[in-house]
Amino acid sequence: MLEKINDYIARGTSIFNPQAKVVANIDNVMEFLETKNTSPVLVEIDPSNACNHGCYFCISSYIHLPESKELETFDRSIMPKDMLMGVCEDLVSLGVKAVNWTGGGEPTLNPHLKYAIQYMGSNNIPMGMFTNGALLDKFDLFDTLVDNMTWVRISVDAGTEKTYNWIRRPGRGQDWNKMHKNLTKLIDTNNAAGKKIDIGVGMVITPDTYGEIVDYANAFKDFDLDYCQFKPEIVNREREDGIQRDVEFWNEKVEPLLDEAKEILGDKFQLNGYKITDLGEDPKILGRNYKKCLGSQIQPCIGADGHVYVCPNQRGYKQYSYGSLHESTFKDIWNNLEARQAVMHQIDDVECFKFCTQLCKPHESNKMFWYLYEEHGKLKTNEEKQLFKNILTDAKEKVSGFIKHKEFI
Repeated sequence: MLEKINDYIARGTSIFNPQAKVVANIDNVMEFLETKNTSPVLVEIDPSNACNHGCYFCISSYIHLPESKELETFDRSIMPKDMLMGVCEDLVSLGVKAVNWTGGGEPTLNPHLKYAIQYMGSNNIPMGMFTNGALLDKFDLFDTLVDNMTWVRISVDAGTEKTYNWIRRPGRGQDWNKMHKNLTKLIDTNNAAGKKIDIGVGMVITPDTYGEIVDYANAFKDFDLDYCQFKPEIVNREREDGIQRDVEFWNEKVEPLLDEAKEILGDKFQLNGYKITDLGEDPKILGRNYKKCLGSQIQPCIGADGHVYVCPNQRGYKQYSYGSLHESTFKDIWNNLEARQAVMHQIDDVECFKFCTQLCKPHESNKMFWYLYEEHGKLKTNEEKQLFKNILTDAKEKVSGFIKHKEFI
């Protein structure tokens, strides 16, 4: 069993490794396997569904882009302060291990985000944030981020100013130059404080941007960053029928450029390679060999509209909501196991992932979780159960020695 676990873990890096992070949080996993419930390890929170950029490849494009106005999911709401702070209090009370500020839309568009970050930081909750970085100065977030966050990643997605401004369609004054300026100030603030947090940049690789993989590496190689991330575009089900790019694109066009980028960036190079592996080696089902979405049970998403969703890829679809913060607290929603199981039954057993985006957020953690779920189901005696726990405890100690940001699955 340990060999199988090691094979899964080897697919990721020290930062981007959902398989290893499932093992690193094995206490929650074991509690779920034994009781069908556990507190979330990670909660994704969308402070805002509005966005100041307009990236067509965004996984939430169907929520906030102007061309999505006719869709039932269109919603550019911003979470009100009382709801946002109430969620934070519940997450602290539940013992949640980490929070991602994400979207939906651009999280820093919510004017109350600063207070939420400070509150969670004062309660020692690790936090990460995905942002385009253009509004960090408007709400004076530099010191707040450095004093409270674990990591911040700036979405760049291009290697030149021209392509950045074309594909991201930024608002006036929130372009490549503003991103550069705010990223530089965030790095300087962090360095002055003794490098408290990890700062990275990210590039989503699409047919429109792959030609700038090397430009992107060169553009940021001299920045004092912890990493430069590369990840493949995931075509969500609302766009192009959810059909992913063909194998030849990844293997013949993208891979050689990634090899060049790795030479340029050295240790800063970080790749979500497990997704490219699924795209390149398993184009038919893309690695979806599991029968249940178990990873979602330790990493839900709270939408800016107040709904608690199965995962970020289902935000906006009320049929995949466990409940609404307009009617209940997060704590009560999460503890309503019957309602959560009804939603998961629909996804797992009725729809069989028919309406799920391929290579979704919980996809990689699902593989490890499903493997452990099946192995746990084979156990008959107390001796077998104890051996199972011992093996996983040893695996947890091993991965905890090299994995970073282990709560951020």
